[in-house]
Amino acid sequence: MESSGARGWKPDIVSMEFISNPYPVYRRIRAASPVYLSDDVGGYMLTRHQDCDYILSNPSFGKDFERRIETEISRQNKLKDGDSIVPFSKSMLFLDPPNHTRLRQLVSKAFTPGAVERIRPFVENLARDLLRSADRREYDIMNEYAGPLPAFTIARMLGVPSKDMKRFKEWSEKAVLSLDATRPREDMIAAARATSELGAYFASLIDERRNSKSDDLLNSLISAEESGDRLNREELLSMCILLLIAGHETTTNLIGNGFLALMRNREQMQLLCDDRSLLRSAIEEFLRYDPPVQMVARGVMADSILSGHPVSSGSKVIAVIGAANRDPEVFENPDRLDITRKNNRHLSFSKGIHYCLGAQLAKLEGEIAINALLDRMPNARIAQEPVWRNNANLRGMESLLVTT
Repeated sequence: MESSGARGWKPDIVSMEFISNPYPVYRRIRAASPVYLSDDVGGYMLTRHQDCDYILSNPSFGKDFERRIETEISRQNKLKDGDSIVPFSKSMLFLDPPNHTRLRQLVSKAFTPGAVERIRPFVENLARDLLRSADRREYDIMNEYAGPLPAFTIARMLGVPSKDMKRFKEWSEKAVLSLDATRPREDMIAAARATSELGAYFASLIDERRNSKSDDLLNSLISAEESGDRLNREELLSMCILLLIAGHETTTNLIGNGFLALMRNREQMQLLCDDRSLLRSAIEEFLRYDPPVQMVARGVMADSILSGHPVSSGSKVIAVIGAANRDPEVFENPDRLDITRKNNRHLSFSKGIHYCLGAQLAKLEGEIAINALLDRMPNARIAQEPVWRNNANLRGMESLLVTT
């Protein structure tokens, strides 16, 4: 295990050069030191599929590190006195059993396949509406389409009034910065404030809706019950914030990264245009090829061995999803986009008990969004090189200008 890679090489994983294209760096890290101690992320970066799969599935590697997140951010003096990301960090995203099990059982009752399928007509109509302005010379996929579509969808599912949609998108974009520990202090402060504002908004909305009979996700969460148990107020707030951020940011980047990959691989784009039955496998391949979430952290609960290297209890390990998804030991021609790929064992929705609860919704939105783009602009071309967001974890673009 090395802290600086082969022959003293040290990757700069917070540079814009890396963020724009991390995959050559992942490949080099995997070859030199697959269990790589990084000061930038404060733990061991795992770049082999086998190791990432193992820690995501094994209870010896936990997620109940809410206090560690706040402590680390505070240690780096990245929050002002009184600021906190706790309302978000108390969600099941950061919990282990039995707390995680209890919350997931309650929430899953509201997040059924039927509930997801019922939103399909809304998403299809929304996609068409958002693309009405796509006959201009240039169209920004990210800001005019990939961003609004999942944001409006999850807001609709939660029963949020349409007048608040824009504020929701802004809050989400700021709050999600708390998931990237490499961000500067001003970003963490903005994230804490956005999280606080989201919490206050949802608290008011929950109070309004407790006696409502409307059939939406928020009411389902309020009324969800398991053996007499229900979500308390704090848990409801955390879940609403999690659903907004997870249901918006990651799907936005799935759509954007996926369509960019198609435009850069014209033969694959033509293949999908000609055969829409490949949409499902195409979405899986987009998730593998350029995943929206690049890294997932775990706390080491017991001394362990990874790729022959010891990692001690109390340390932090990071499953580098973007690297695992391109491991040549698992994927043939891993750097090639192949929408017909079989047995696609990507880890983009995590694994085990923390497998993404919203995976089916993300896939449905992705399929509808890409299908509508191909209908509307089958000959789309990149107008200028995309501008990537300065985030080493959540991989997505600030803008993607295309000619239609």
